[in-house]
Amino acid sequence: MTELKFVDSHAHILGPEYDSDRDEMIARAMEKHVDRIMIITLSIEEAEKAIAFAAQDPHRYTVASGIFPDDAEKVTEESWQAFVQLVSRPEIQVIGEIGLDYHWQKDPMIRAKQRELFIRQVELANSLQKPFAIHSRDAMQDTYDILAKYKGHGLLHCFSGTKEMALEFTKLGYYLAFGGALTFKNARHSIEAVQAADEKWLLTETDCPYMAPEPVRGTRNEPSNIPYIAAKMAEVKGVSLEHMAQTIEANWDRFLGEYQ
Repeated sequence: MTELKFVDSHAHILGPEYDSDRDEMIARAMEKHVDRIMIITLSIEEAEKAIAFAAQDPHRYTVASGIFPDDAEKVTEESWQAFVQLVSRPEIQVIGEIGLDYHWQKDPMIRAKQRELFIRQVELANSLQKPFAIHSRDAMQDTYDILAKYKGHGLLHCFSGTKEMALEFTKLGYYLAFGGALTFKNARHSIEAVQAADEKWLLTETDCPYMAPEPVRGTRNEPSNIPYIAAKMAEVKGVSLEHMAQTIEANWDRFLGEYQ
């Protein structure tokens, strides 16, 4: 039997939640054969830490950096130029997470600023020929409209849309990443989306330290939990875990290699 290898396409492993046991957390991931991890960073300082961290094993780690939608109001021309300089570096392989978050934000003016920042970052990623990772919460239609217009090459992290939206996004060539929520009892939309989507567009993620899957829901999440998510995805698709793991790794290589 081929040794299983797993992918965590969205992990905040440099967050303060892991400062006391980061080495042990990484060791647990390795034990579970989570061999590919994308480190999400949301500041220049965090990105610099991630670049240094990833240099120890460039095949295992991918570094992403983006301006989160909640920070749309804080962006100045100076901070934008510093961001452009950062993500232009070859060590930053993916722009993200970027996108829209309307869950707590009801002000139409601030939502408009989020859309403006999202478009700006998509256009930047396209000009740099880099893929991007999208955060979309309670903003699925606006996310779709922007991606349909501005194109590009990306993944929808923690996809929470309907099966119909899943098919529309994959028609545009976007990958769909699913995390711990896929394992929850009330995960009907996620399960239907996984069932509907062609397996070549599927990815696994933790979004750690958040959203731990069953059977460890409620604990601090970490990459070593990816096998639970991959197993649920395999069950939903009616395939073996080995097949699902190999498919996801191939999808990840294709996602990262699109512009190479």
